[in-house]
Amino acid sequence: MPDVYFNKNPKKRSGSEERIHRDYQDIDSGRRDYDRNDPYDDYSQYDDGAYRKARRRTKKQARKMKKADRPRRRSGCGCGSGLMSVLLAVIILYLAVSTVLLARMDYEPGLHKSNSYISGLSLKKNPLITNILLLGVDNREGESGFQRADTMMLISIDNVHRNIKITSFLRDSYVEIPGHGMNKLNAASAIGGPQLTIDTIEYNYKIKINKYMEVDFTAFTAIIDALGGVDVPVTPKEAAYLNNTWYKWTLTGNRITFESGDAVHMDGEHALMFSRIRKLDSDIQRTRRQRLVVNAIRKKAAEARPQELMKAAWDVLPYLRTDMGGIKMTNLGIGALLLYHNYEVLQTTAPRGDTWTDRSLPSIGSVVYFDVDENANILKNFIYRDVYDENYVSKGF
Repeated sequence: MPDVYFNKNPKKRSGSEERIHRDYQDIDSGRRDYDRNDPYDDYSQYDDGAYRKARRRTKKQARKMKKADRPRRRSGCGCGSGLMSVLLAVIILYLAVSTVLLARMDYEPGLHKSNSYISGLSLKKNPLITNILLLGVDNREGESGFQRADTMMLISIDNVHRNIKITSFLRDSYVEIPGHGMNKLNAASAIGGPQLTIDTIEYNYKIKINKYMEVDFTAFTAIIDALGGVDVPVTPKEAAYLNNTWYKWTLTGNRITFESGDAVHMDGEHALMFSRIRKLDSDIQRTRRQRLVVNAIRKKAAEARPQELMKAAWDVLPYLRTDMGGIKMTNLGIGALLLYHNYEVLQTTAPRGDTWTDRSLPSIGSVVYFDVDENANILKNFIYRDVYDENYVSKGF
């Protein structure tokens, strides 16, 4: 009887198929044993369905072995997908925190538009240097509209020279307020808010201001109280002045007392009163005191636990007005934690200390009178070229 279970004209097998053929000889050999043991040679008793299943398993295994013979593509360490998963989780958390916290912030991009008083080509700028104007305004309860800026501080993040440069603008600087004539610099805030203040600084100093943040007295005291207070050096002269004039500065109406020392602990109200001292000495000393408090806040924030920083942000953000969106603000915070703390801090004033004189003008009062063009060049050299007179620039806080 012909052998119906074997191919009479078998094709040439590949190496893998030949191995499988050898490995699975039991199917055919089992059938041959069956034939030899069957005296009647009756193939109808053989389970043809089982045989077909075995053949299918054989072919399937042959395909696997053939695939195994192919050159394997390098897949690396296998950790890429794990890292991507972690990164994705961090991004999601980052966006969630940004959305929850920064939704409490007063985001007002419409208050900062292109300067209509000077061409953008006339303003010095660099994509690797970001200028953020920090405005502290004298907003009081029950008052509405724009208020005079008590503090005008330019924070320049210089990624070229790896510096953080802080320029304190003297509030009594006698400058041209575009469209409103000559006046004190801080009057620009009362007339036209952040936009006119930015326009005025750009118009006079010929530098590009990228972003701004505006805070009032409430925000200033809230962040310090949320951090548990700050430690600030106070001279005996400053302490005596505040103890004699506390009723002019207090926000609560309660008597405030000060001590002198290298690290006097202050709550928000004490720190605000200290920062606002003006008639004791000069506007330069006033800006020095403001920078001392800012540095104390920075140090306290660097030592704070994450939950304390979250609480401080939650308490303060409702009082913050800015043209920076949530992602930009969060990137700035991450940069401060991971990168900017390694940058050197440089501080100066505008105009520079040796370039101005005091003058008294009718209907305006005492002003800081200076050569605007000279100081525009001084400031541009400081921010963009890292060139400055060390006698008028201090390092650190």
